[in-house]
Amino acid sequence: MMTLATLAVSAVLGWTAEPELTKTKIVDATIFKNGSAVTIHQVTVPSSGEVLIEEPPIAALGTLWVYAGDGAKISSVVMTQVKGESERTIRPDSIGGALALNTGKAMEIVYSEGGVVKTLAGTLLEVSGSLAIFTDAQEQRVFLALGSILSFRGDGELTYTRVVKDTTMVPALRIKATPGAKVNLMGLQVGMTWVPAYQVDISDKTKLKMVSKATVVNDLGDLDGVTARLVTGFPNLTTMGQWDPLTYVGSMMRGGGSGGMAPGAAMTQNAAPMRRESASDASFESFEPNVGEGFSGEDLFFTPLKDLLLKRGERGYYVLFQTESPYSHLYTLGLPPSSAEEGNRDYSSDELPVWHEIEFDNTMKQPWTTGSALVMQNGEMLGTDELKYTTPGTKAYLKISKALDVAADVREEEVSRERGAIKDRFNNATHDLVTVKGTMELINYKGLEIQMKISKQVEGEVLSAEGSERTFKTAKRLNQVNPTSVIEWRPKLAKGAKRTFEYTYSVYVSAR
Repeated sequence: MMTLATLAVSAVLGWTAEPELTKTKIVDATIFKNGSAVTIHQVTVPSSGEVLIEEPPIAALGTLWVYAGDGAKISSVVMTQVKGESERTIRPDSIGGALALNTGKAMEIVYSEGGVVKTLAGTLLEVSGSLAIFTDAQEQRVFLALGSILSFRGDGELTYTRVVKDTTMVPALRIKATPGAKVNLMGLQVGMTWVPAYQVDISDKTKLKMVSKATVVNDLGDLDGVTARLVTGFPNLTTMGQWDPLTYVGSMMRGGGSGGMAPGAAMTQNAAPMRRESASDASFESFEPNVGEGFSGEDLFFTPLKDLLLKRGERGYYVLFQTESPYSHLYTLGLPPSSAEEGNRDYSSDELPVWHEIEFDNTMKQPWTTGSALVMQNGEMLGTDELKYTTPGTKAYLKISKALDVAADVREEEVSRERGAIKDRFNNATHDLVTVKGTMELINYKGLEIQMKISKQVEGEVLSAEGSERTFKTAKRLNQVNPTSVIEWRPKLAKGAKRTFEYTYSVYVSAR
């Protein structure tokens, strides 16, 4: 603290006092799912027109920008070092050290003399070398060897620690600007993220309810009533891991760096004796909404969280929205792909799992970001899956469980072979053209009609596909002899029905 005399001398000689170190506060945050956030730190310039920022934000290369609002001007921004004070707590490691912290205090001492334990009530005058000097009740001095003292206690005013202040050189960002100006430091920082999750309730037979939540993880700095935005999309952040040299040099001065059970099988049936309260209703209505209307920015979508109160090191739970959508049950089967190198084969039942899924539309005006989804029915958990990124107006799919009551069997056989269908320039046979016939058999043991969706990838040209919704060629392996084709079926299977579908394709295989 400067005295009046010091201030007078400073005024005469033109000296100016070094401004005190101050810290910024986060006033805005845009949070990505990859553990980073675009933050705005703010500080107010004092009347001196100069501010020293302690621990300025460390940001990704090229993303740290300093600016002021309301027409204020900034004349200089310099990373420097200034004198700073730090405090540390010292705890004694011996009785003598503990006694020395309580000089002048009354206490009761337990000590040993000639093998006899004695007690002394008095006031500690001092600890000198290996002796402790006390005055007893008769104001007489008593000298005790520190090695003889077993313990001591007082009336609650004793202390067992001391605080030491150290003066060191610390990094600071010196900004000179218009007095009273609010200076902002914007940058892409590590240490903040959000994790989405969904709860999908299919208690109603035709329309599902979906609730979205976000868990915000804050290991960066205090958020004191700011409006944050949660980003849905895939931003291009090319300089993550490379730090802006303006403030990162301060981190190096300090010698530091930058500041970040297996699921069980799902039940295939749930026979609840009574309908519970809808879990999705409770998950949504139990919370006061603090979410503003979302908005798009090119290929990203931003969901505002208003008045976000989250200190550094805390995690927050926030319900974002509830929506409804018509849905349908779908039983899906992805047949193993057929390869020219693999040859014809029969497939075991372990390779042909039929999955019970639900299919529904995103009827909202905003996309759904990728996240874990919990499927519920009548208050019971059916299973969990990952909801993929879903744009408005497109379909989403969630697996519930394996459909053990739907059986599938596939067999493939070679029906013809044209030897030497492809020859090299020396007329040597390089490939035979083989025609393959596949037979797929489906049986529905469930007690209701089901809708199925089946896909099959083949290496070759599809010649026929009985009952197929469509066949198409993909852009895979364009430089290969055989095209890659996909066959899709969407048959309905009545209760107890058994259906058979045949398909044929031709494929070039290496001549032997």
